[in-house]
Amino acid sequence: MTLQQLRYFCVTAEVLHYTRAAALLYISQPSLSYALSKLEKELNVPLFEKQGKQIALTKYGAEFLPYAKRALSELSKGQERLKELRAPGAGIINLGYIYSVSFSVLPSFVDRFYAHIGSRQTAFRFRQGMAGGLIEHLLNGSLDLLISGKPEIDSVEYLPVASQELFLTVPASHPLAGRASVTLADVADEQFISITHEAVIYRELADKFKQFSFSPHIVFEADEYSSIAASVTTGAGVAIMPKLPILDTFNLRLIPFSDVPMRRDVCILRYRLHTMSPAAQSVWEFAEHLSEAYRNGANDAFR
Repeated sequence: MTLQQLRYFCVTAEVLHYTRAAALLYISQPSLSYALSKLEKELNVPLFEKQGKQIALTKYGAEFLPYAKRALSELSKGQERLKELRAPGAGIINLGYIYSVSFSVLPSFVDRFYAHIGSRQTAFRFRQGMAGGLIEHLLNGSLDLLISGKPEIDSVEYLPVASQELFLTVPASHPLAGRASVTLADVADEQFISITHEAVIYRELADKFKQFSFSPHIVFEADEYSSIAASVTTGAGVAIMPKLPILDTFNLRLIPFSDVPMRRDVCILRYRLHTMSPAAQSVWEFAEHLSEAYRNGANDAFR
């Protein structure tokens, strides 16, 4: 069985006409018929049958078709993968990111990367989601890199490239709404609406609260900031979150903390055991450059 036979079979199965299939394949009809006949002999089943002046797939042909298509598709993907490996800086990068970095961090990172390499050959395929789910995609290879908070998994390497300030978020009618800043003591009796525990920021806040012996009264969790903002607006509780454009649509006040460093690192993550393509490697090396500047006290690398 040859790839040529499989291609001939798939095209003929698509148009169900020998003459049209031969024309699409740029071969003569006798050559097509001969190739299909050899394939049928190898498989020991008829793949096509005549129905008047037309042809149709037999039950064997219909059963075999999805496997033939899948085989050709996988081989095509393999060819594209080899092209990526031969062309550093080109190809497709599967980049995941958490929602809170999607407005300023992500676009700035991509634009600065293109400026760094001097071209836009590299294409990005983005996936947004919760950190936990994105980490799974990173580990199984469907993501090359991830923009998120610090991971807890040793096999995931990370580079801090920016910091993100977190604010107390309250409705405009809240007694603290007019304050220029607040302390943890100011919010000790508040009810909190929290991001779901699956989010990296949940763990980061929990670690910070533990460090300062603060135990927030969490009344419920939500898996997206728009839901949290809507709940805060109704007076159901207060929240701690980064400044996001979505918050501008709500009547909220964002207040910085004055007594604790309420910030988090934004990081680029990769799986140590995954062999990256040259294109992904070029993005990682760019992130290393940004991370070095960030750790040396430069402004946030994404800004």
